[in-house]
Amino acid sequence: MAPPHNWDKNGMKGSCMSALPWRFECRSAPTEHGVPALVSCLCVTEGRAVFRPWLWWNFAKQTHGRSELVVVDGSARPAAPEDPRVRVLRVPPGTGIAAKRNIALAAARGSIIAWFDDDDWQHPRRLSLLAAALGEGKRLAGSSAGWFVDPVSRRARPYRSGRDVIFNGLGAWLADTADVRFDENKTKASDTTWVREMSRRARPDVAVVPDVLTWWLCHRGNVSNPVGKYTYPQALSAVRAQIGETDWGDTDDHMAALVARLQS
Repeated sequence: MAPPHNWDKNGMKGSCMSALPWRFECRSAPTEHGVPALVSCLCVTEGRAVFRPWLWWNFAKQTHGRSELVVVDGSARPAAPEDPRVRVLRVPPGTGIAAKRNIALAAARGSIIAWFDDDDWQHPRRLSLLAAALGEGKRLAGSSAGWFVDPVSRRARPYRSGRDVIFNGLGAWLADTADVRFDENKTKASDTTWVREMSRRARPDVAVVPDVLTWWLCHRGNVSNPVGKYTYPQALSAVRAQIGETDWGDTDDHMAALVARLQS
């Protein structure tokens, strides 16, 4: 998969001097043998081919120097882009979400993990920001705010977590997840229990990143956040204004293409 046209061959755009200010930005991120630490982006999915281009795009635009995408897929016909950084692990159809998440953790090769749901928007500097925060001696890092977005109406609802970090926007050391498993008896919200336990163990070494690192797309197929669950009081332009033009990039084009696929 080729990088978006405005990114160079290493997946980098601009320099840290042009990024939004934050105290971890531009500091030394963790390294392995002198190169940036490998970050494993973990996705679990099934029967959602319509979201694959959206997922590939969100992964390809990341500015962090070393990353992999591990997709645990229960679809009848799993697929992957032509990108050596992407691995697709096939599991039997109907495998539970919690079981898939445990499989993804077991397959991760990076020292840092980040969850990459296929219907979430990802900040292009998400991995860079999380790796830098963890490099400051933190055990867990992530954002505590986000948005629920209806891509069809282009309306949004702000969200702020009562916890330290949001599951979808966190980064953690893989070693710290070794004995924190997802409850495979739960059909929903196994991620809530998992992130609470990770946060409990990490305190006080938790970094809350002020940037919104991810937001949810609300649609009929979203198990936890279907489109009819919320009202959306703000225009999508409010989300764009908070993210900033540079980091927003070509989000509008990719969202329009996604909506066309959802409605076809």
